[in-house]
Amino acid sequence: MKSRSIIAAAAAPLALGAILLGTAAQASAATAAQGTVSAVTHLNNHPDTTGFGDVGVIGPDCVWAYDNITEKFAVTRGQLPDTYLVTIDFTGSFHGFANPRTAAETADAGLTGTPGASLVSDGSVKGTIAYDVTVTQGQLPDAANLPGQSPSDARLGDLINQLFDGNVTNIGQHGTYLFTYHKVAGVDYTQVG
Repeated sequence: MKSRSIIAAAAAPLALGAILLGTAAQASAATAAQGTVSAVTHLNNHPDTTGFGDVGVIGPDCVWAYDNITEKFAVTRGQLPDTYLVTIDFTGSFHGFANPRTAAETADAGLTGTPGASLVSDGSVKGTIAYDVTVTQGQLPDAANLPGQSPSDARLGDLINQLFDGNVTNIGQHGTYLFTYHKVAGVDYTQVG
């Protein structure tokens, strides 16, 4: 009789633990659904583009440099159902091989040279961009869907879609973006759009 009481007494905490773990998992999912979901990926040798192509050494793909960057995603719920604001912060370094500035930007920077001309430059890059994202009904973001290392040619739209398990129905830029490249021909180069 005593052994049954001991077994019953031991089983009660295990059952309570299972209930508490289930409740904790539900609470964690609810918090992720209501709060910010964060994810990080890294890209090596990522092609960086300017606003023009087929000029000088810049080809039709508009690539002027290659980046080694970390992309930090912050996903928050939007005001409408199944919408999110996805903000991405970029930090890293770049290796440029061409002048990414237009003629006016080059002159404004007090530099000489033509757009697309050969120009070797190395430095740091920092930027931010945000998107309004609509997903299929009930789809939640999952940071585990984004790998720590992404392919060099990974596009932001594809990475955002990965965060939502492939269930993104619309992506639109939210506000302006800002990227600063520290020391392109000795002067910071800023892209705003």
